[in-house]
Amino acid sequence: MYSKPEFAPLSRDDVFGLIEAAVFATVVTSGPQGLVVSHLPFVLDRTRGANGTLVSHLARANPHSALIAEGRAAVAVFQGPHGYISPSWYPRNPVRDSAPTWNFAVVHCHGRPVPLDDYGTARHLLQLVDMLERDRDDRWRMRELGPGGMERRMPSIIGFDMPIKRLEAKFKMGQDERLYDTDGAIGALEETDPALAAMMKTHNAHRCD
Repeated sequence: MYSKPEFAPLSRDDVFGLIEAAVFATVVTSGPQGLVVSHLPFVLDRTRGANGTLVSHLARANPHSALIAEGRAAVAVFQGPHGYISPSWYPRNPVRDSAPTWNFAVVHCHGRPVPLDDYGTARHLLQLVDMLERDRDDRWRMRELGPGGMERRMPSIIGFDMPIKRLEAKFKMGQDERLYDTDGAIGALEETDPALAAMMKTHNAHRCD
């Protein structure tokens, strides 16, 4: 992934935090017929491996499942806040001569999936539901599927671990723009896109002396 030194994450926690906040990723694997793409939810286990381990599942009927079962190299792409940056937000100082751009945060996780057995897949599904239902009022629990509900579905699902062999992260948040232009964009976005504004503010804080 092309990037610039200015767009490096502030810390490993920033990278893991984006993955955990996004949950959903685009997974790309090269197969005999070309690239195969799926869109899957993930649980990140920070404790396993130097870069953590991703855990997910997909339908066995999905052609991607055969490539995952083979352990082919894959990349999971997680996306954070992003949006168009208009020069109309920049002050005329003396002129607003910067071009429009798009700010975004993205993490690429490279690795080789390892299929899980039924026990591992069921354990992952329980963890995923627990994570996504956490803090909800009247939260839903897997046991509500009823007797045999999980067992009936398991033959149609394949779970997998993907130890992260290589992490790439790009937090393009206006760090390479004039500071007064970036500040103008942050001010405009605080009303329309507070998540992007907050991330831009964090990643430019070291410039605000």
